Amino acid sequence: MNINRLDQDFLKNLTVLYVEDDTDTREQFSEFLRRPVGTLITAANGVEGLEAFKMNAPDIVVTDILMPQMDGLTMAHEIRGIDSAVPIVVITAFEQTDYLMRAINIGVDKYVTKPVNSYLLFECLLECAHRLRAEEQLELVHERKIQDLAMKHHKIVSVLAGGMAHDYNNLLQAILGYASLAKMKLDPLCESSAHLEHVEQCFTEARELGQMLLILGEDNSEYMQCRPLMPLVQHTIQATILGALVTLDLDLDDDAPVIKFMEHQMQLVFSSMATNTLEAMPSGGSLYLCGRTVTLTEHDSLPLVPGVYLHISLTDTGAGIAEEVLPKIFDPYFSTKQRCSQRGMGLSLALCHTIVMKHGGIITAESVPGKGATFHVWLPVAA
Repeated sequence: MNINRLDQDFLKNLTVLYVEDDTDTREQFSEFLRRPVGTLITAANGVEGLEAFKMNAPDIVVTDILMPQMDGLTMAHEIRGIDSAVPIVVITAFEQTDYLMRAINIGVDKYVTKPVNSYLLFECLLECAHRLRAEEQLELVHERKIQDLAMKHHKIVSVLAGGMAHDYNNLLQAILGYASLAKMKLDPLCESSAHLEHVEQCFTEARELGQMLLILGEDNSEYMQCRPLMPLVQHTIQATILGALVTLDLDLDDDAPVIKFMEHQMQLVFSSMATNTLEAMPSGGSLYLCGRTVTLTEHDSLPLVPGVYLHISLTDTGAGIAEEVLPKIFDPYFSTKQRCSQRGMGLSLALCHTIVMKHGGIITAESVPGKGATFHVWLPVAA
């Protein structure tokens, strides 16, 4: 066999389960097996070996045949029911045809006789590693093709959504223009004039929906800018709550981090968040805006790539969000308001979620009913 250095390196990252009932043999071969493999797990019989396989999901199984409680071929048959592809190497002092036939029927990959030549066993492990490495490479190629296809699909959808939104807005503008011209020629008190006013109101709602569609279809990369985000967040929230019986408390880092973002999209996110908090405090209250630079690691529970992030939180003193409602608030068309003729109800937070994700971050919410709610936004800091 031509020993491949790549196969040896790959073997050093694999976990091998070695099952042998004889203590001296198990200890001797364990010393040998620990050198070329990444992790070695040992068991004294088929029952222990099967349990160890279920617990650890090893990459390769090496087993003796004749063992108490459960023999190696019975264990191999049980393992095949759990994982039909894991390589299994059988070691035995017997060469009877019935054992060999059972091994073939079970799908054992290698059959090595005792006394075992260490180099021969090493070759068997390398062959198993070679097969696993080839399968992994095929799987990676397949995953890459799927990702490329998904990216192309997303781009097509984005182009279609953006183009449709653009044409949609042009048609709306024409409708508004003709409605305004017709209204100029009518008595303001007549019934037809009132109908045209309703057309203008519908235009305003339709334009907002068109803007949402346009945002979903936008390609962020070309129009993003790198600058501190917190001044825009503060200004947007202050403008949204202007005139309301709400006070805004700020707790912001002096050194504002630079974020790569699209300005009008971030304005929409934080104006929508502020609007939701106002609706939770119809009689007034207070908002607490906090901005911090944080470093996330793989040990954090957030589904984000480890790195430096801007963490923005907005806390209100409203009635809070019911426990059964909280997991649904970012779902499209979900709303706790009574559904009426208003178009686009239940889309604002879903759109916020989409925008933040397109910027490489996440948005979450937490609440204690009766004690207010907090919205959290994490966005990656620009390099």
